[in-house]
Amino acid sequence: MKSAFTGALALFSLISGAASATTLSVNYYSVPETGLPDFGTCCSSPPATLPVIALGAALGLDGLPVTTTGGTYDVKMVDGSGQILWWTPGQSGIVTNGTSSITLPYSGTMYVNGVGGNDATNFETATLFGNVSAGNDVKLTVTSDDDTLVYLNGKYIGGNPGVHPDATTTLDLGAQNGSGYLQIFYADRADVGADITLSVTGVPEPTTWAMMILGFFGVGFMAYRRKQNGPQLRLA
Repeated sequence: MKSAFTGALALFSLISGAASATTLSVNYYSVPETGLPDFGTCCSSPPATLPVIALGAALGLDGLPVTTTGGTYDVKMVDGSGQILWWTPGQSGIVTNGTSSITLPYSGTMYVNGVGGNDATNFETATLFGNVSAGNDVKLTVTSDDDTLVYLNGKYIGGNPGVHPDATTTLDLGAQNGSGYLQIFYADRADVGADITLSVTGVPEPTTWAMMILGFFGVGFMAYRRKQNGPQLRLA
């Protein structure tokens, strides 16, 4: 029984290590359709501005993504240090539109609380944040319409910047066992579509593999012992 229990425990550890639940907190913001330079109609004339962020770049002093400035397609709604202001209440009529939490894998639209119930009324932006717990070789797959900017421990690791239909990217987060802090900046910037899909996968720790192998050996040994001993004859 002990060997069988060890095998079952190891298998549970393997499954939970490969797909540990990651819960993210979410802050939502509503952006009015008032002709803001980075937001507009789609798809005949989508907003042409585009965040340009180098891999490994840190968040700004206010905890916001920082984009380069000076080009034709650069983001217009920035402060003096290049921080993007799409997630800033009080900026150009942007207001806080509620909070929630999600558990990965997650797929859904980005509207809450009946405000901005469709992207022809108000645009929605959001910040999603929390610790990653999924073992080694963690990968985050992101599908979104429109911008999604992903930061790990305060550094930019990629995403789906720009205005576009659903686009998918898979980002390698490396080894994360509860210590990786994930921040995702989402922005719906055009009148067609506003959704995000997120999933995390990870390979279990080597010790989990060892537990599983030992557990299966134990189960096999118990089965072998029972077979060798054979059925026991009981006398009345």
